[in-house]
Amino acid sequence: MSTLGAAMHFLDKLQKDKEVNIEFIKQNGEVRVMRCTLNFAKIPLDKRPKKTALQDILTQMVKNKILRVFDLEKNDWRSVPFKSLIFRKKEGDK
Repeated sequence: MSTLGAAMHFLDKLQKDKEVNIEFIKQNGEVRVMRCTLNFAKIPLDKRPKKTALQDILTQMVKNKILRVFDLEKNDWRSVPFKSLIFRKKEGDK
């Protein structure tokens, strides 16, 4: 899947579900599942980007080939390279 395709898939999933689980390979080779969001209503005020629109975040994701998301379990922002993402269709996904 291309970087743009991956970003669009992720955006579509977030618009439908508001939070998603992603799988990626950590630098040490371990597979991690992260529950994440870009929905500012789910992000604490003190953790929200200042003067940044969702479109700007997505543009940077495509430009830098890095998925920048808010980890709902760690309660902080994380960056995941697109090349580390594992896209798997789940039951019910189209």
